[in-house]
Amino acid sequence: MKLAFVYAGQGSQKVGMGRDFYDQYPEYRAVLDNAGLDFDLKTLTFEGPIEELSQTRYTQPCMAAFAVGVTDLLYARGIRPCAAAGLSLGEYSALHCAGVLDAPSAISLVAFRGQAMAQAVQGRACGMAAVLGLDRETLKKACEEASELGVVECTNFNCPGQIVISGKKAAVEEACEELKAAGAKRAL
Repeated sequence: MKLAFVYAGQGSQKVGMGRDFYDQYPEYRAVLDNAGLDFDLKTLTFEGPIEELSQTRYTQPCMAAFAVGVTDLLYARGIRPCAAAGLSLGEYSALHCAGVLDAPSAISLVAFRGQAMAQAVQGRACGMAAVLGLDRETLKKACEEASELGVVECTNFNCPGQIVISGKKAAVEEACEELKAAGAKRAL
């Protein structure tokens, strides 16, 4: 049997993620303890609040540290994949898994990425949403209808049935309401 590791992207974070690993496994603990970030990664990841953990500047390094820690924990137990892949942010964790980036480099690179992304939209009321269960044309139509409130576009076609929209916050929120009414399983 062949094994592959697939890493999640931004949006799958939750308060408390990895706490059980941190408490039980020294390999995981070593990754978080040596992350070298300019904020308290462990407190934010384990205790929140979710509003702060969900800010791109923090989400990205917290998610990467979680994934890198789990990977190192599995590797220490002889569990290695024959392939690795990641969705969006998860691509960096896949690079660590493949040996392209060591743990500190992966986490610091992702921290830089998250900070740059946050700075790029500073002072702008913008947003994004992952929409599940609808086709491209339905999303494009909802974005066009909501565009009277500002720019909103389909910006990432992750896979069939999972598309990200982004733009001006009010327009994204309006498009989400239209998409939910059109039958979206989720617009988050």
